[in-house]
Amino acid sequence: MSIAEQETDENAPEAAPKKRKKRREPRRRVIAAAIGGFLRHAWPALLAVAVAVGGFGVAHWKDARVEKSPEANRALVDKGATDKVVADVSNAVARIFTYSYTNPGATEQAATDVLVGAAAGQYRTLFGQVRAQAPAQKLALTTRVSRAGLVRLTRDGEAVLVVFLDQQATRAGKAAGSPVAAQLVVTARDDHGWRISDIRAA
Repeated sequence: MSIAEQETDENAPEAAPKKRKKRREPRRRVIAAAIGGFLRHAWPALLAVAVAVGGFGVAHWKDARVEKSPEANRALVDKGATDKVVADVSNAVARIFTYSYTNPGATEQAATDVLVGAAAGQYRTLFGQVRAQAPAQKLALTTRVSRAGLVRLTRDGEAVLVVFLDQQATRAGKAAGSPVAAQLVVTARDDHGWRISDIRAA
């Protein structure tokens, strides 16, 4: 390399440092996108958007799952406990995602009964928007758990489930679009009954 070339290289401006990508905040995006979906469309679209952008990596969930000792997973050996968790959590999920503009208090009470921690905070934010907008459009949503499976049940009372939902919205008593399907990963704790502490997209 010539002296001129060396000087050119030495005097060349340093490359601008690459900007670090900000870490995404999936829970905030779930709420923001869900609210936007409701304002543009209706309650079922809101839930569909929330599920779609939940930012939950199934691979990450599986990695966390295999870290647990199989011997500690009661879901593999205790059929009675497994059946109860699946039934109780499925019923809870159906209750909190079933809504009628004529009786919003029922959904609000269901959330109070079965949600704790982060799940309760997210839901309160979401429900406030739904309650404000649904009466004008006479919206209602019926949610049914089509199937659910228990992934993990620990001895200290924590359960992780995969839950599949079928939802149908109505506006003024008439079907509003096609049914919506959703898949969720639900974490619950046995606190005098199974209470949901986290809901994420699957």
